[in-house]
Amino acid sequence: MLELFPGNYLWSYNTMLAFAAGGQIGDLELIMPQLAEAAGNNEVWHREWTRVAEIVKTRAEEHRSNLSRSETMYLACLYQIIGEHFVPPEDPRRIAAYDRVLEMFEWARSASPFVLERVSVPYEGTTLPAYFQPAENRRGHCGTVIMICGLDTTKEIWFLRARRELAIRGLNVLFVDTPGIGGALRKQKLYTRHDYEKPVSAIIDYLSGRDEVDPARIGIIGSSLGGYYVARAAAFESRLRATAAWGAIYDYHAVWKDRLANKGTLGAPVFQIMFITGTKTIEAAVDAVKDFRIEPFAARISCPFLILHGANDRQVPLADAEKMYRAIGSEKKELKVFDGRNGGSAHTQFNNHTPALYYVADWMASTLG
Repeated sequence: MLELFPGNYLWSYNTMLAFAAGGQIGDLELIMPQLAEAAGNNEVWHREWTRVAEIVKTRAEEHRSNLSRSETMYLACLYQIIGEHFVPPEDPRRIAAYDRVLEMFEWARSASPFVLERVSVPYEGTTLPAYFQPAENRRGHCGTVIMICGLDTTKEIWFLRARRELAIRGLNVLFVDTPGIGGALRKQKLYTRHDYEKPVSAIIDYLSGRDEVDPARIGIIGSSLGGYYVARAAAFESRLRATAAWGAIYDYHAVWKDRLANKGTLGAPVFQIMFITGTKTIEAAVDAVKDFRIEPFAARISCPFLILHGANDRQVPLADAEKMYRAIGSEKKELKVFDGRNGGSAHTQFNNHTPALYYVADWMASTLG
């Protein structure tokens, strides 16, 4: 992966995330001198990405059409999210930054000519915040895809990454914050859990009650750590008809043990694993994910299963994707490796995102019918 900040994978990878979700090189140029001068200083990272978010927000307000205003405000929201990532969760600026993310996203969503409905999914006495995007140019019951995030992303980033690619292929999409993710974590203190079939079952219950949804054609895509979440759900939730792990997770506990031994690469600040598990120390956080392993249940998975992985993934080795593929019990399963020529070779393909996006969108459209 090209490192825009040489020797600083963490900053470089998160900048690639911005590009994968629609970021513009000219906007990065506005803050690159300050970032390059202070590479590794997360205070500067937060300040500069927040600054460019406000610049783009002003640009959005000056456009004439709702479409232009909406798309530009989505871009401002993206930069605000990128700036929020490196603020420790106990810092009050973290929740303030996320509130700004939600404010910008809602502004953009309300102005958009495309339908993106804000919804709440009932879950264990509370709700999971989500956005429902109906299939385009289709009527009646349609196939539907649930989009699950990873360690440090949110439903807003998932939408900005996927946009309309699934909807224009005739699929409904639910972008949802589940335990350990986005607003469910930040606003409701819903921490991650190993038995991820529980929130996914609640989501399927909700979707099955919607007129637009065919309950017999529900699939799920999970990105990065979401690759574990969707594998677990596929093993124990029989209503899933298609599952895609966009970034393989075979043994997340082992990945973190390696990271503690300085054998692995971080794509998010170390405090994030403590944040999503609700723990106070890194040791407690790693212990909290000891059951995040697919080997004990992989043979139970029977629905069509797609794994997408980068050949040069520095966060989770390709060998883990190969182990995951071998362990999964589905008769119809595929491991798609991106090597740079056919798409980004880094973790979750942020260094060349759209080939993998098109691949998984086509696969879901074909599998769900």
